[in-house]
Amino acid sequence: MKRYALWLLFAALILSACSNDKEKAEAEADSSGKEEQKQEDKKEKKQESILAESENINLEVSEESLLKLTPGTLMEGLTYEKDIEAIEFNVPETDPELISKMTPKLEELTKEAKDTDSIKKGLLSLLASPNYKNIIEKSNSYKPDFEEPYLPDPTKSEPGEEKKASEQAIILLDASSSMLLQAGGKMKMDIAKSAVKSFAQTIGQSSEVSLVVYGHKGSEADADKEISCSGVEEVYPMGKYSKKEFHEAVDSFESKGWTPLAGAIQKAAEMSSGYDGSTTIYIVSDGAETCDGDPVSASKNLVKNNSSNSVNIIGFGVDGKAENQLKAVAEAGNGEYLKADNPDELKNTIQYEWLPSAGDLAWAFTLSPSPWEMMDEYELGEIYPRQLFTIGRREAHRILDAVTVMGDNGWITDEQRSELRDWGYERSEQMKDLYLELYEKNRNTAEAESDEIKLRVDEWVEKMKALKKERGDIW
Repeated sequence: MKRYALWLLFAALILSACSNDKEKAEAEADSSGKEEQKQEDKKEKKQESILAESENINLEVSEESLLKLTPGTLMEGLTYEKDIEAIEFNVPETDPELISKMTPKLEELTKEAKDTDSIKKGLLSLLASPNYKNIIEKSNSYKPDFEEPYLPDPTKSEPGEEKKASEQAIILLDASSSMLLQAGGKMKMDIAKSAVKSFAQTIGQSSEVSLVVYGHKGSEADADKEISCSGVEEVYPMGKYSKKEFHEAVDSFESKGWTPLAGAIQKAAEMSSGYDGSTTIYIVSDGAETCDGDPVSASKNLVKNNSSNSVNIIGFGVDGKAENQLKAVAEAGNGEYLKADNPDELKNTIQYEWLPSAGDLAWAFTLSPSPWEMMDEYELGEIYPRQLFTIGRREAHRILDAVTVMGDNGWITDEQRSELRDWGYERSEQMKDLYLELYEKNRNTAEAESDEIKLRVDEWVEKMKALKKERGDIW
């Protein structure tokens, strides 16, 4: 009996110890959990604090400060398109839904903020536009899009090679699928178009000009061969050069299909048969005939009825086989074959092909940007600075509406209300000043490039006059 009682006592002690250990472990776990929850609550409260990141906000209005300004937490739904939308009646309207969302936040802000500057930073942390960085970077990347002047260099040709301009000039431009390939990091077609635009501007001062394109119909597929090979089109009718219309013609097609070189020359022959005087053909191509035609025979026929006609070919990045055919075409047409393996060579090759007359020099001033072109560039340079001003005004009026909410609810003093309203209006004016500063910078960029082009044109004219005088060429 005594032994049994001792055994019961021993068992009770073991059970009691286990129970105490379990309770202690549970208590420790509960304490740890409460501490973790307390830390999470503290962290969440810190994250919810409107002024948590306010020390990083700069109240100045400058490129630097706006590039670093974090978008307002209430402005996530404000799209770029909506932010730059024109302001009607000169007063931006704040979305009533936004005012409803900002009201409780504004009450929290006034409780957190210790001074007026803290309220200002809090307002920006809630209401700052998300589009400043995008717009400022776009404004700073502005570059004028003036056409590069075509200034043929006579010092690169032998004395006595200068040619008088023909009465008509037909430019044949290859737009076959091979022109989609790259050269110097750009598409061949884009390079050729740019060169042809510059070329036509100069020869158009003393010759009537036409632009014929081929290879721009259908595709390179066998099924499209017939439509592609028959697709030779005069996109700029023979006549006086007009920059606007000529550029529109050059930009009206893309590279697509086969290469009907013979068909293009035949088209030029048909056109020139109805003209008085001489006609010069300029062909810009990167490949040989692929439409089963005979471009050499076509070239011979073109000059058969008028020996003063000529066919000149610029081979742009061609292989050996194609080059042999293009050389034969130029020879058959009483013209020259000139080779260009890269964009710079294409530009320079075309320069060698035509040298200016006295008439060209008299009109050389038109190669510099015109007042109308400058006006166009001024407008382009103002687009993003004006957008900056627009979104700045919207932001300022959101701030003013927020101040009204805080003042009407008595969350700020009358003195604070007055100071914050003055700050809102002042911020809007500073946005205007920054808009004018960015716009002026872009205007200066356009004017500097225009002046640089004008200087090059003037120097070229003087160089040409001196050389022509030296050669005894009064025309």
